[in-house]
Amino acid sequence: MPLMHFTDRHFVRLLATETRRSDTSPRALANSHVALGRFLAGELIDHLPVEPCDIAHPQGVRQGWRIADELRIALLVFMRAGLYVAEGVREVLHHAPMQHVNPQRGVGLAEVELAVLNARAPSVCVLIDAVVNTGASLEPVLAQLATRGARLFVLSLVTPVVTAERLERSWPGVSFLFARVSENQYVGKGATDTGDRLFGIVPNAERQSS
Repeated sequence: MPLMHFTDRHFVRLLATETRRSDTSPRALANSHVALGRFLAGELIDHLPVEPCDIAHPQGVRQGWRIADELRIALLVFMRAGLYVAEGVREVLHHAPMQHVNPQRGVGLAEVELAVLNARAPSVCVLIDAVVNTGASLEPVLAQLATRGARLFVLSLVTPVVTAERLERSWPGVSFLFARVSENQYVGKGATDTGDRLFGIVPNAERQSS
């Protein structure tokens, strides 16, 4: 599946505006991440199998639909910035197990994190982060998982255009779903770091200078 992004969707534009504002409160920023995560999950399930199931209907038992083998879908949440995006995803994938991971740039997942994942033997792995900037944290994880036989999806709110294009070329077997792509590229630090903004953490140096 080619890389997909939804930069021109009006819903994404409106929510992205809130995430980009410097005066957005941490709670409002988190809420926007949840909403965008829910949106991305809706796009994701178009690429997953569904199956019929019986449901309790006001008129008796009727047929509904559910995600097939949802318990074999692993949600790998890149901490800490991916937390609220993952909450939105989980509002759609209610039963998929969620694993919080902290990949090291250029290294990937720790052995203990891989062991937990391997014990579950998922058929689908969904990697979730708020921002994929250079891919230095993401790509080592893709390399670790690429030979394990699971379908790989990456969900993120934003990535620079140059990174998106490179990822699509380098990882043709991975499905990338980005809320939007951007010409802007920077390494977050302090007031521009997504995690710091989400949790209202202002570094001492910036607090003293403000």
